[in-house]
Amino acid sequence: MHARERFLSMKILFVHTIGKRKFGGGERWVVNAASGLQRMGHDVTVISKKDSVLLEKVAGQGGAVHPVNIFSDVSLYHAVKLSRFMRRHQFDIIISKRWDLAVTGLAAKLAGGLPVVVRTGVPPQKSLKKHVLLIKKLAVGLITNTTTIRDVYTSLAGFPDDFIKVIYNGVSFEDKAPAFDFQKLFPGKKVVLCAGRLDAFQKGYFVLIEALSIVKKHHPDVMVYVLGTGRDRDKLLEYARSKGVNDSIVFAGYTDTPSVYMKACDVFLHTALFEGMPNAVMEAMAYARPVVMTDVNGAAELSDHGKYAVLIPPSDPEKTAVALSEVLSSPGRYRQMALDAKDFVRKQFSMDAMLEQLEYLLEEKIHRHKK
Repeated sequence: MHARERFLSMKILFVHTIGKRKFGGGERWVVNAASGLQRMGHDVTVISKKDSVLLEKVAGQGGAVHPVNIFSDVSLYHAVKLSRFMRRHQFDIIISKRWDLAVTGLAAKLAGGLPVVVRTGVPPQKSLKKHVLLIKKLAVGLITNTTTIRDVYTSLAGFPDDFIKVIYNGVSFEDKAPAFDFQKLFPGKKVVLCAGRLDAFQKGYFVLIEALSIVKKHHPDVMVYVLGTGRDRDKLLEYARSKGVNDSIVFAGYTDTPSVYMKACDVFLHTALFEGMPNAVMEAMAYARPVVMTDVNGAAELSDHGKYAVLIPPSDPEKTAVALSEVLSSPGRYRQMALDAKDFVRKQFSMDAMLEQLEYLLEEKIHRHKK
């Protein structure tokens, strides 16, 4: 019997606290997952900080939101407050961001032992033992978006085979949206597009700027256009000035329509030092843009081990510059790779596939919990 026959509608709560103005891949996943499950007939609520971009996006999709300002990884006060909200609305299951698990998991236990599933899109960087202990004590399952992240948890933490589920991020394709006119903005320039939160460490933007200073010697017509906001913008601008490339890089800020820029760029560059399954790279590939990306975590799966993107080592500005220069110099050579990547991503990483797998997993966890 298919699991969907057992639960016609689930009451689902997402807990995902984040800085008010932060909106990256994890937050985009919450919006896509919550709105998608809502369209499939489920009753979905999202909790995050008051006045956050995340809640604005969810509400804009017609979703139910509830603001809670949780300022500590461990807060008995917020756990009790959250448990009352859970009891009042009688949720069937909770999906929690990893960093919210201590509060969310305790609240779920106080609310009668509701099942909690943890979702994380990045590999553990520190405090692994602490997080593993919390997950084992407070969660009934873990969702991640790459087999590499799953393998880290499995090998280091000894989770059972069915505890961790890999569900690839889904991509929505905005094929009707017109491409941005970069030539009007930068006449005669070749545009390298980057997208992601301005976190200089994780996203490798210092490496990007150093690589740009090398590429400029052979490609003075190159322009780097960066989509995203974040705390390190001023540091990055100052570093670009110190490298003499501040006139060749634009930090354009956040946009609701990254697809229009991806359709128009000459190359998409991703320099993250650690990553899960980067949504921005998936979108660029879906629009047949040549991609140069660091070979970290989900990169091998997303590129089929370099078949659909040029893989570079992280933290290596010289090799980043070489790869970028090669793609800029030989666009025809990489055209077929980009077209093949488009077909691959659209088949393997559809939004429908993500939502179907997520729905089935949640139904299964509820069924086990009730038994």
